[in-house]
Amino acid sequence: MKKNHSYSPVRFSHLTSYSGVGSIVRGNNDFLMVVTDIRFWTDKNGAQITDPLMLVERVKKHLKTTKELHAPPMSQVNKGLISGDPLPAVIFPSYAKCRSCNRLHNRPWYGVDKEISKDLHCDNCHQPYLEQVTWCVANNNGDLKDVPWHFMCHRNSKKKCEQDYGATYLEIISGPGGEKKIKCSRCGAENSFESSQVQLSGCSQPWIREPDLSMQHGEKLLYTVMEVNDPRVYIESKKRAVVIPPESNIDKNSITYKLLSNSALLSGLQSENRPLKKKKILILAAHYYRCTIDDIKKALIEIEEGHSDLDNFTIGEMYNDEFNALVTEENFNDGADFVTKHKTKVWASYLEGISLSGDLKLVSTCIKDIVAVDRLRVIEVFKGFSRDPEGENKVVLPPDISNELNWIPAIELFGEGVFFSINEEILEKWESIHAVKLRAAEIAERYESYSGREFENLLMVSPRFLLLHTLSHLVIRELEISAGYPSASLKERIYSSQADKMAGVLIYTAVPDIAGSLGGIVEAAEPNNFLKLLDGIFKHAQWCSLDPVCTEHEGQGPSNLNRAACHACALVPETSCEYGNVLLDRVFIKGNKRLNIPAFFSTNGRV
Repeated sequence: MKKNHSYSPVRFSHLTSYSGVGSIVRGNNDFLMVVTDIRFWTDKNGAQITDPLMLVERVKKHLKTTKELHAPPMSQVNKGLISGDPLPAVIFPSYAKCRSCNRLHNRPWYGVDKEISKDLHCDNCHQPYLEQVTWCVANNNGDLKDVPWHFMCHRNSKKKCEQDYGATYLEIISGPGGEKKIKCSRCGAENSFESSQVQLSGCSQPWIREPDLSMQHGEKLLYTVMEVNDPRVYIESKKRAVVIPPESNIDKNSITYKLLSNSALLSGLQSENRPLKKKKILILAAHYYRCTIDDIKKALIEIEEGHSDLDNFTIGEMYNDEFNALVTEENFNDGADFVTKHKTKVWASYLEGISLSGDLKLVSTCIKDIVAVDRLRVIEVFKGFSRDPEGENKVVLPPDISNELNWIPAIELFGEGVFFSINEEILEKWESIHAVKLRAAEIAERYESYSGREFENLLMVSPRFLLLHTLSHLVIRELEISAGYPSASLKERIYSSQADKMAGVLIYTAVPDIAGSLGGIVEAAEPNNFLKLLDGIFKHAQWCSLDPVCTEHEGQGPSNLNRAACHACALVPETSCEYGNVLLDRVFIKGNKRLNIPAFFSTNGRV
């Protein structure tokens, strides 16, 4: 193929999701390609092309990793030529099919200066109609291979027919019932292949050519034939965390930040115990940063104190820390990555100055804190991927497959948000009602047997969580109307814990490479706008266009994990929800007289 003509422009944020390591992406000239693992993310000289992210130690602890977090490289395409350091990918599947005669060709583009989309001709009918096949085989170990077409065609045949990779003797046809079949034009053997299973050994990924060490002694694994766009072929594993003080509040112009950005110098200063040698390094550091030796020593003390704080940090408490950071007023340095403006007092004064009645008055008393998050930095980490053709016991492969490198891919997202918390007294009174606990327990029992992905940050399916999660979705849908953001660009973060008296929702938008965003979400934290937002949320919770069916439904969605929640009322795009669009129920907000469940905002306990 022509040099530099096979590439796939990919959004930066997609490299930690469905265009990450091991995924199948479509290139500029219609080629399908697989992104290689991070061992191959190097330049032509084999040097590393990624840069480490700074001030993410607390994030790493929360995400349970000791590896460095590195941002993927960026490159550009100018007049068909790639500049910078692109990520490598290999063409996959390796077979092409003629649209005229349906014959299969093994890598017809290999070793020729041609493009598949223009001038590759079929060896059988000589027409320029070749296109890549769209089938592959995968297993729950994360392996991906080409379909063994010769074997699939002849596995039930008694005729001996030798395999020939260079010949075009196999063709894909449609059976009487429309099922796809592979047929041999030489011996007449044919077989259906869609969703078939086959035992194979060999290399585990298209970009790995060395023998697979897991396939010793002739061991074989069960593969399933699937289409490349089947969602089970690629499932990413990623985690997010918000960078909060003190890490987020470090001045980017300070000596502390500059030392943290220079890992080699910092390591030398921290590890050197010989007084004369250390003094020499201190002098060199002070000269390099044009400051005094005392400035360097002070920065080292700040860094050590920061690490000691992390030593006392318990894994899994990141949500508690984020919640406390959101509800605590603080002064922020210029250029801080986490900046909040508290509107709680302004909200209380606003309510005193206006006359409210009915449900809207009750709704307004449910809110405790309102915070405009003017700026936040979110770290999104790609932890690996899996393939799940059989729907059980899938293996998550790390980004480097071998799990030997000291880093994993991650990206920085910058944006804004709005946070609110719920009045704890009202919430505790509501969640203690027997009918509320009984309905939540039914959903919790279903979640125990849920065969889908587990949610690591979900400690308990409680009435509190179900209420907050449903509120979060309704806020996202309402902000799409009032703030002008598409709901797919908004994300949620649920802070729910009865033991820690934590009940809050953060709705934010964050994108890579852009500091901040349009300001529409922050404006929603202004008292008059927030009241309108609340009014819309609770009105929309009362009624769905699919009612009464939606409200009275015994279970919807995967494993019936939703009750009164459907696409017409509470579901949001998958990219917006931390919990797979499940564990939602409008009844917890609007109540149900028949079930003796009061509306959440009915502080007088009426049903």
